[in-house]
Amino acid sequence: MTFLRALILAAVVAVLTGVVAVVAVNVPVHWAVLMALPAGSVTLAGGLLSGNFDADWTAEPEPPTASVTLHATFLTERLERSVIDQYRFTSRVQPRLRRIATAALRGDLNTPGAKEKLGPELHHLLTAPDAQLPNPKTFATLMRRLEDLC
Repeated sequence: MTFLRALILAAVVAVLTGVVAVVAVNVPVHWAVLMALPAGSVTLAGGLLSGNFDADWTAEPEPPTASVTLHATFLTERLERSVIDQYRFTSRVQPRLRRIATAALRGDLNTPGAKEKLGPELHHLLTAPDAQLPNPKTFATLMRRLEDLC
């Protein structure tokens, strides 16, 4: 709870305590004020300390750095260009993906075992000279499959 909210809550509790003391118990006003001060003080302390004792075991997320955002932007731009320019895909994107898959499988991509592990779509994307970049959802699915192999 913020300091302002705790202060407002303490003031409300103190005023209500004073009003109840004067109206219901017929206490003189100066004694009602003296009774309301401890109630307001305890409420203020409780309001200020209320959030400090809650256990929060979740890790704080890392804020994205400028380099990560910049890298993601460049990657998105390169993939967009690869959809339009087939040569860009086969000369830049496909060889890098092929290196990742080769390292993950620890061997040649043209073996029957590699074809089975990669699946027909991913294998075609990595090895075919006329392969084209699929739509973003399909590409994301294929990249998750490649990531699972790593």
